[in-house]
Amino acid sequence: MDILYIIIDTLKFGLPYAMLALGVFITYRQLDIADLGCEGTFTLGGAVSAVLIFQGLNPFLATFIAVICGFIAGLFTGILHTQLKIPALLSGIITLTALFSVNMVIMGFGTANNTSGYSSMVVINKNIDNLRAQTMYDSFSSLIGLKDASIVIGGINFANNFAIIILSIILILVVLVLMYLFFGTEVGMSVRATGMNIKMARAQGINTSLMIILGLGISNALIAFGGSMYTQINRSASNTMGVGVIVIALSSVIIGESIFGKKTFKNWIISVSLGAIIYYLIITIALALKMPNHFLKLLYASLIIIVLSIPLIKEQVMKLHKKKEVA
Repeated sequence: MDILYIIIDTLKFGLPYAMLALGVFITYRQLDIADLGCEGTFTLGGAVSAVLIFQGLNPFLATFIAVICGFIAGLFTGILHTQLKIPALLSGIITLTALFSVNMVIMGFGTANNTSGYSSMVVINKNIDNLRAQTMYDSFSSLIGLKDASIVIGGINFANNFAIIILSIILILVVLVLMYLFFGTEVGMSVRATGMNIKMARAQGINTSLMIILGLGISNALIAFGGSMYTQINRSASNTMGVGVIVIALSSVIIGESIFGKKTFKNWIISVSLGAIIYYLIITIALALKMPNHFLKLLYASLIIIVLSIPLIKEQVMKLHKKKEVA
C-alpha cells in the first residue's frame, strides 16, 4: 500500500510541477535567462483561478484566464528587460516583488467576509452562494463518471485521485504537442535562435527584443498554468505557495536532461516533464520515510549536487570503458 500511495502522490502533485518545469525550460534553456519572476507567477496562476472558481466561474475558463494573467506577467518582465534595459535577473525580481502585492489584492476577492481588500490565502470549498465550488478536476470527474465511482484499493477510494491524474496527463500531453509544433515554426525557431546567439539572430534580421518578450510571456503562461493546476488539486491558494519553485523547476530540468538526455527537441521537452515527476518522487519517498522537515532542504541540495554530477560520472565511466577496450 505504501508504494501505491507514493506512486499516486507523485503523479498527483508531480504533474503540475511538470508544467512549471516546461515553463522554466523555455527561459532557462531556450532564452538563456534566469527568470526569478516565476515564483510570483506560479502564485498568480493559483490565486486567479482560486478566486474565480470561488466566485462561481466555470473552472476551465478560470484556468484559461489564469494562464492569460501569467502571460501578461511574463510580458511585463520582458518589457522591463528589453525596453528599459534592466538586467534580466533584476527584471524578474521586480516582477516577483510587484506580484506579491498583486496576489494579495486578488486573493482578497476570494474571502466571503473580506473588508480589508487583501488576503494571503483562498480556500476553494464553498463559494459566496454557499455552494460547493467546482474545480476542473471535479468537472472532469463527473464527465468521465468517476465522481460517485468506487475504485477501492486497500479500503480506500482512489477514484478522485485517478480523475486528477488522468486530466493532468492529458493537459501535459496537449502542452507538449503545442510546444513541439510552436518551436518548429519560424517564430519558435527565432525564439530559440535568440537564446542561442543573440548577436547572430540580430544579424539574420530577427527582432530579438520581441522574441524575448514573447518567450517570457509563453514561459510564464505555462508557469501560471502549473500554479492553477496545483491550486485546484490542493483546493487552496496562498501567497507563499510559489516560494522555492524556481529550485524545483531548475532541478527538474537538470534531472530530466541528465537521465533521459536531449538529443532532439521532442526528447528534450519530454525529459523535462519526466524530470519533474522523478524530482517529486524523491521528495515523496523522503516524506514517506518520515524524514524531519528541517532535513528536507538538505535533501534538495544533495539531490541537485548528485544530479549535476551525473554528466561527469558518465564521462568518467566512458573513459574507463575505453581504456579497458584499448588494453
